[in-house]
Amino acid sequence: MRLSRRQLVAAVPAAALAGARPARAQDGRTVITYWYGAANAAGQAALQHDLVEAFNASQSQWRLVMEVKGGAINNLLRVALLAGNGPDIVQTNGPSYLTPIATAGQVLALDDLAQKYGWKDAFLPALLNTDVFGGKLYALPRDYESMHLFYNKAMFAENGWKLPTNRAEMEAVAEAALAKGIVPFGNGNADWKGVNEWLLTVFINNVAGPDTVRRALTGELPWTAAPFVEAIDLSKSWYQKGYFGKNYFSLAGEQAFMQAVNGKAAMVMSGSWAFGYIGAGMNKPDTVMDVVPVPTLGSAFTGGLYQLGCGATMSIARNSPNVEGVVAMFNFIQTEGFYQAMNRDWPGKWTIPVKNLSPAMLKGIGYPLFEKAIADMHDAFESGKYGFTTWTFWPGATETYLIDGIEQVWLNRATTADYLTKMNSMFQQEMKEGKVPPIPPRTA
Repeated sequence: MRLSRRQLVAAVPAAALAGARPARAQDGRTVITYWYGAANAAGQAALQHDLVEAFNASQSQWRLVMEVKGGAINNLLRVALLAGNGPDIVQTNGPSYLTPIATAGQVLALDDLAQKYGWKDAFLPALLNTDVFGGKLYALPRDYESMHLFYNKAMFAENGWKLPTNRAEMEAVAEAALAKGIVPFGNGNADWKGVNEWLLTVFINNVAGPDTVRRALTGELPWTAAPFVEAIDLSKSWYQKGYFGKNYFSLAGEQAFMQAVNGKAAMVMSGSWAFGYIGAGMNKPDTVMDVVPVPTLGSAFTGGLYQLGCGATMSIARNSPNVEGVVAMFNFIQTEGFYQAMNRDWPGKWTIPVKNLSPAMLKGIGYPLFEKAIADMHDAFESGKYGFTTWTFWPGATETYLIDGIEQVWLNRATTADYLTKMNSMFQQEMKEGKVPPIPPRTA
């Protein structure tokens, strides 16, 4: 049932609307408010210490107050902004989430501020441009992301397996793992169904090739084209062969990842955020894990590929009376000290896409594997040699169907043709409605 504006507002607790932005703290500072989505214990601790407390200690005019809202953040934001309330700092889960908020005029255009504070020169253009709609900048990108191939290097060495560089070699390792009772890829979506699109980002880009994907995202090629049929068919084949294990739908993401660390899985296709699985041993000097870009799975290109992703955008609410305070916070997160601290304590979530990623920015993180991945992604995104993540460049309804519908294909409840035909129809409609995020150029 479609709710009216009044019903939507009534559905949110009053505390989430009225009084969400107190004017003054007890010490007389002006309060700026920030709602955050989901964060584990380590993430919440890092946010409180490295962002909130550090920013508040860096100046005496503003007091940042953060509330962790959990999985309900998107609905809470949508309703609060519709009612003209909500936080000063509006964080979304990426450009596809920002699009409706920006086009509805619920956040400020940042062009004048970007000019004044040099933000357009400070950020990587490929990331910054994903937040431009109708020629105006509405957000700053909080991070950059890509999918990676994490693998148990000790297991590979013990079994004499070659690090795969193409589909045939990937499948050879997968079959060898299955023969030993080892799960080829430690993935699971019990706690986050979006794991489906992590995998599809790999299959679509690494089979069809990034240039073909870009042609589809700009409307030059339908999603029913042969390269995408091959990509979806391959994903189905790997699922049905058991490459993702027997417990894909019952294991949470970190649980599934731990299989690789503990020698129960050979590889994992996961995103940059997996570096934050500190409890899984990812950042220990003697870790058994290593990481590379996911290799080609088709004939469109050779080598590995990073897919350009933005995990979150940060805007200023249209009705915020504290624009200067938000600007101060936006400038703070670009500093070397914040970059080092946050990426040390919660790796993979706050890789601010600064244009000038100097060695000094990485120094002090103390996580060589992560530092190398950050630098390599930065080089790829700066040079235009990247693919396109679904959570950054697919419009909202199409992305949702991409995630939900693929399970029907894997479980033989829908055909690849049916799936891609519906996805193409939804995408074309959203493109007509102007809901497709900006698609940056790339270099072959």
